[in-house]
Formats: sequence, C-alpha cells, structure tokens
Amino acid sequence: MKKPLLLLALSLLTISSCLGQTKKKKTLSPPPPVKVEELKKDSSRTIAIDQSMPSIHPGIAPSLPSRNPNNQYSNNQIFTAYDMVMGEQFKPIEHVDLDKNAILIYDYDGTIKSFNLNTKTINWTFSAKDPAVNYSRNKFTLEDGVLYVPFINGELYALNHKTGEKFWELKAGIKNSQYFKIWINQTPTINNDLLYITSQYENSNLYAFDKKTGNVVWNYKLAYPYNHLPLLYTNGKVITQNAPYVYSFDAKTGKLLVQRDFKKAMYAKPISDGERIYIANESKTLYALNPETLETIWELDLGESSVEQKIFTKEGNVYLATDASFFAIEAKTGKIVWQTKSTADKYDDIEQLQEYNNTIYAYTKKGTLFQVNLKNGKIDQSFVLQNRPISNIEMQDKNTAFFYCEAGLIKLNLKDKKEELVYMRNSIDEQTKENYIQLVR
Repeated sequence: MKKPLLLLALSLLTISSCLGQTKKKKTLSPPPPVKVEELKKDSSRTIAIDQSMPSIHPGIAPSLPSRNPNNQYSNNQIFTAYDMVMGEQFKPIEHVDLDKNAILIYDYDGTIKSFNLNTKTINWTFSAKDPAVNYSRNKFTLEDGVLYVPFINGELYALNHKTGEKFWELKAGIKNSQYFKIWINQTPTINNDLLYITSQYENSNLYAFDKKTGNVVWNYKLAYPYNHLPLLYTNGKVITQNAPYVYSFDAKTGKLLVQRDFKKAMYAKPISDGERIYIANESKTLYALNPETLETIWELDLGESSVEQKIFTKEGNVYLATDASFFAIEAKTGKIVWQTKSTADKYDDIEQLQEYNNTIYAYTKKGTLFQVNLKNGKIDQSFVLQNRPISNIEMQDKNTAFFYCEAGLIKLNLKDKKEELVYMRNSIDEQTKENYIQLVR
C-alpha cells in the first residue's frame, strides 16, 4: 500500500528578535535564506519540481491537498520543496518479539546494523536511499520491536528490528537544504500513536507523525533553523528548544500553548520529572520551569557550561555534567547536593554521561572513563581507555559495558579493565563522527 504523505509547510518567518544586546552575549546568526518553489497555475495545483534533485520516490509527483482539519493550529500551511513530506507504507506495523542476543549500532558511516553478540556476526545492515548519507548524527528509538530511524538528509524509517525490513518510510523535504541536514542529533520521541521530531535549516518544523503509518498528523514552523537537540514529551505536552525560545505545544493537536524568549540560546536537551521542566542555556545557567507556563521556578549558575544532553533526573535530584564537573542538584529547590571535578585538564571535556544502577558512567574527550556514585558524588573508579569512545556507553550489567570506537564495537570488563573488540569494521574513516548503540532488551 503506497500513500504519498504530504505536509503543508514553510511560512516565511522573519526573525525580529536578537539573543541579547550586552557585550558578553552572543547573537545567533540569522536563518539561511529560504527558496520557495513556484506553484504551477493549473487545476491540479502541483508544485514545480526540480527534476535534477534526488527523490525518495521517483515518478511520484507531490500535490497540494486541501487544508488538513487535524492540523488546524499549524502556522505552516504552504508547500515548498524543502519541507514537503512524502512516503510509502509497505505493511502494517506489528509487534516484533525482541532479539535479545542483538545490539543495534548506528555506525558513523550512516548505516544501521544489528549485531549478534553470541555468534559475533552482522544480522542485517540498512542504509539511507541517498548515497550521500555517509555519517549518522542521530539516534534511533526502539519500541515494541519496531525501530524508528532518522537519517540526516530527512529520511525516516520504521523497521523490523530483527530483520531490517521496512514497515514504512518517509522523506521530509524532496529537496535538501544547502547544508544537506534535516535531522541533526534527533531521537524520535514517541507517546501513544505519535512520533515527534524537529528539523533544521530551510525546513525547521516540529513534526508529529503517526507512528503506525508515517502520515503527518500536525506540524509547526519554528522561528530559528537551529534545532539540533531532542525534544521532550511530558504530561500531554511537547517541549522543544529553538535558539533563544522554549516552546510548549499540545501533544495531540499541535496547538501552541507557550513560547518563551530567554534572550540566550537554550542549547540543551529539556527533561522533566513530571513536576518541573529542566533545561540549561548555552552558557552556565540551569532553569527549572513550570510545565504549564514555562515560568522560572528557580535558576542556578553552574559556573561551567556545555550541559547539552548530559542531564537526567532520578529520585528527586537532577544530575548533569558540564565540561569539567558532575553535579547533583535538588530538583525542588535548585540547591547543589554535590559537585565533583572530573579532571584538572581543562582541555579534557566530559563528552557522554549515562546512569545505570545508581552509578554515573561517563568519559572525557581524551578517553578517561569515570564511575561516579550517584548518592555522594564520589569517583569510585577512573582509568584511561585503550580505545577512545565515540558513542554512548551501554551497560549490560554492573561489570560489563559496550561502547563504539573508530575500529568497531568494544566490550569492556569493568573489573579487570580489559577491552575486547567484538566487531571490527572493514575500514576506518579519517574523520569519525559520533555513534549510537543499544542493547535489545
């Protein structure tokens, strides 16, 4: 069954507000110029397409349907070649039993792999249709055995995680931006039947897709083109940062509820404990926000920057890492419970952070691994890895971790600190990008 999926898009928004006027505040660059395709003046109302540009569906011309009543709150009801969505459904979404011997790898060459940890063989490999996709920059989401995978050029797939077979596919933007990037640092966020994701540059939409079909349910055009962090679903709302703005939307309808201007770029992943929303700016400030109004409950000067995605909540505390320190902060008051310095080397920034079994596992740019006690901030163990990680740390149990390096997949024994290369790539790229791995469980 093939269904063209068409999204109304790209109202031309002029950014009138800057990110602050004081000397120490950086001003964001204006959005890149947007090129809008001309509509043909005929009864079919199809869009003029550049025949030279690649298409995920050759031979299928997009059309302009009537206004979607389910998308009534969208501020972006005009098609362009940059943010039109097209796709196909191949089979109905169905539950897939978990392959618990597998680890899923989003490799730095832009391919998705399923690797069997028992036989040490590749189960399947999946690539974007566009051969120009040669690095990752995104993460996938596994739900009910279905793997939802965004590729940097705007392709998005629902796959059977055991076989790599497609349930559906879509392409956001039949024409890529001059920067080629549509999804960047995105993790598909799923609640009930909807999948949420934000896009970049000429596209710059927040999309809600039907996870069963890939159809667009609603969209909203964001003010700035810098949308390179995952969004948040909490209590019936979708929260996303967009340069100096934080937006709140009704998750079902896409109705804009609140748009707050912080006057400084909010380049960090928003998180929530159900009572408050927590988000840091690009500088040194962490905010706790009212989830209904986005008003500040408390704010904390961390003294250090670069929280980005290194943040989570657990049992009444917010845990995060800056460039050089680990923090535990009381969620209700913003009081620092403990702060632990990682290293005296100011050029050895903390790059990744995960929590497992009341322990923080993190590593630095130069490859030092830390195990930090969640209760008191004590560093239980730290050592320099032989292979520098370029992925998240995936814990199998308290003594076994996996991570990816430029050579392939490493299995780390945390007791004896031995590193085993369980999967070796056929080649090593000169400029390796970040990876993402996930044990199937």
